[in-house]
Amino acid sequence: MSILLDEADAYERGMDDDLTFQTVRELAGTAYMAGRSAPPTAVEIEAVAKKLLWWDMAPAWEDVMPSEDCFWNQAEPEMRANYIRDAREMLEIARKAVSE
Repeated sequence: MSILLDEADAYERGMDDDLTFQTVRELAGTAYMAGRSAPPTAVEIEAVAKKLLWWDMAPAWEDVMPSEDCFWNQAEPEMRANYIRDAREMLEIARKAVSE
């Protein structure tokens, strides 16, 4: 959320009317929180799952590091399903933390 606040602060420096800035900041914060409280999308879940798999496989490689997609494409469907489940849980936990 610090990026949002940095942008709001930069915007504030250019504003003369504090009331308008406060409204912009509140709207931006509300939009951010609404997005974070929404359930994770399939794209987000798969991206996190790929990253988790990559982190687990990376220590086995020394010279040339395959991409996340390479590991993902080589993984068995059951293995992918486990990483997708873990990614979904992680994203839900993160969203709950933001909401609290």
